[in-house]
This record gives sequence, structure tokens and C-alpha cells, in this order.
Amino acid sequence: MKIDARAADGFVRNPTVSCILVYGPDQGLVAERSRTLRTAVLGSGTPDPFRYAEPPAAEIADDPALLVDEAAALSLTGDRRVIRVAAASDRLANAFAAVLRSREESDPSMHSLVIAESADLGPRSALRQLFVASDTGAALACYADDANQIRAFAEKVLTELGHQIQPAATDWLARSLGGDRAILRNELEKLSLYVGEGTPITVAEVEFCLGDSARVDVEDAILAAIIGDRATLDRILGRCFLAGQSPVAVLRGLGRTLGRLHLAAAHLAQGDPVDTALKSLKPPVFWKSLPQYRMALRNWSVESLSRALVLVAAAEYDCKSTGAPGEAIAWRTALQISTAAGRVN
Repeated sequence: MKIDARAADGFVRNPTVSCILVYGPDQGLVAERSRTLRTAVLGSGTPDPFRYAEPPAAEIADDPALLVDEAAALSLTGDRRVIRVAAASDRLANAFAAVLRSREESDPSMHSLVIAESADLGPRSALRQLFVASDTGAALACYADDANQIRAFAEKVLTELGHQIQPAATDWLARSLGGDRAILRNELEKLSLYVGEGTPITVAEVEFCLGDSARVDVEDAILAAIIGDRATLDRILGRCFLAGQSPVAVLRGLGRTLGRLHLAAAHLAQGDPVDTALKSLKPPVFWKSLPQYRMALRNWSVESLSRALVLVAAAEYDCKSTGAPGEAIAWRTALQISTAAGRVN
């Protein structure tokens, strides 16, 4: 079966099948949902080695019976087990098919929970098709979170860590830290240690603790791109990549900002004033960024922003599929956007 994106968070907290494929381009979200599935069976903390196993994908590909035996094994205590297979691919389809067949017409809670983690799988993937078509298994796709999902995730993690957080602070996190849940969780845990146990979290504390990260530099680079400031863009983007920033993260940040401008430009096209168009954006534009947004809206139209969004999406695809250097692709695309910003209308 295929799990709808709207039902995904509830499903991983209470899975209704015992064999699940978690896949997609957002590997941080894949890891986070796999972790939640594991916790649903084993509880939080370090997994009990008698109840948790990670058989290597390469060994399963050579000997599919290894996964079948591991999935059928019982723990010494009689409690339910979890088997996690990282880097699963189509080479493992036969092994997972055998596990799924062995569980037909039986209670899922009577079996170990088997989790297959994979990268992005196309519609023709044998592994993806296997889980989608199965009644005893489930396929769960993981794509980048939008701003509302990022805010909800940040609030959830910080609540679990014993904190309350101001709405404006979660807006800052959604705007500045991007949608990779693995990175976001690490940053939130760092923030929790900084403020201390049980301390309410404000915008000032978030900016002080996390504001020097490369992602804030990325925001500055993106703002330079949308107003056509090539010199600033070139300087800041070089600093981002030296700090280890992901080219895909840069492109996604650029795409999000262009998408927000596209929405505001649509309001302008309907006759709204610039400030009204900007106030329509959720989360609100950070006040320090408002001058760049206003400047960009004087130059970009709905049509030109649509073309820019297509360009960024194509660049992200090239980063993942062509084998070309990702930094070069992201840099070229950002410079193309910056060049276009000076002449679009």
C-alpha cells in the first residue's frame, strides 16, 4: 500500500503493517521517519541489541534468505524485534517479496517490524512497486518539508526536550534552517543545550545560537541573487561551499524564496500594493529581508519567476542525476538568476 503524505506522521507513530519501505530524495526525513518507526516498537533510547538488527544490504543481495531468517527470528525476551536495512535497492526486491509473502493473512503485531531505507526510487522501481502493491507492506515517500511542516517538527522536538518556543522563533527556524530533518534535529538539540533544560526559547536565543550557521549565509546569498547583486552573491556563495554547505540545500533555499516571490507577484498582478502582497506570505518575511523582497518585486514578474523556478528545479535534478559537480551547478544557476534579476520585467 502507499501511505498518503498527510497520513505519514501518524502512520510512523503507529504502523499498521510489519514491513515498510521508507524512501525519497530527503534523506534526513527518511532517517527521521525510520527512527520514529523503530521507536514505536522499541521505545526511545539505545535499541536493545537482542531486539534490533541491521543486516547489510550487500549480504542480503547475495543471500536473500538472510533477510527472511532475520525477520522470522525471535528475541530472547519474546518481545517484538526491529530489522532495519539501510541503502535498500531493487537488488533486494526478491528478499523483501519473500518476507511479505510469509506475512500474508496474519496479524502484523505478531511479526518483527522490518524497515527498508532507500534513496529516491522512480515509479518503475521493482522495490517501490513491490511495497505499493502489497497488502502486508507499505511504501512511504519522503520529500522536502514545507514551512508549516518544519515549524511543526521544530515545536515537536523542542517540546520533547522540555521547552516552549515563541511562534516567531519557529518562523525563524523554518526560514533559515531548511527542510532536512536530520540537520534540523541536530540544530535543535544544540539549541536546547545552549538555553538549558526547561528554558523557554525566544527569537533572540535562536539567532544567537544558530544565526552564525552557513544556512544564514545561504539566505544572504539568495537575497543577493534575487536582486541581481552578483558580486555579493559570488563572495557569500564561495564562503557557504567552503563551510561545507550542500549545493542541493542552496538550490532548495533559492527555490523556496522564488516561490514566495511568485506568490507575492501574483498578488501584485491582481492590483495589491507591494506591502499587502508581502504581508500575504506565510511565514512572514523577516524584517531585515524586506528591502530585498521589495526590490525584487519591482523587477520580477509572475512569468519570469515561473521560468526561474523551472531553472532551479532542473538544476537540482542535474545535481542528483548527471554526476556533474553539484557546487558548479548550484553556482551557475544562482548566477543565472542574479543576471536575470537585472533585466526581467
